[in-house]
Amino acid sequence: MTLEQLQLRIDKLEAAIATGARRVTFRSGGTEETVEYHSLADMRVALSYLKSLLPDAPGRRTVAAFRNGA
Repeated sequence: MTLEQLQLRIDKLEAAIATGARRVTFRSGGTEETVEYHSLADMRVALSYLKSLLPDAPGRRTVAAFRNGA
């Protein structure tokens, strides 16, 4: 998923939460996916997860390993 697609999903989910909708349809690259959440709590969990995938998300850590080739 590209950063743009991720941000679009976050925006759609936030809009759905704000309006009280439990069904969200995501469209990207000619594909369509509809998700129906069981509760507002499930939507908030999904939103939190999606936001954690953003590169500048708080608490996100990047770990690098290096080998000298020897």
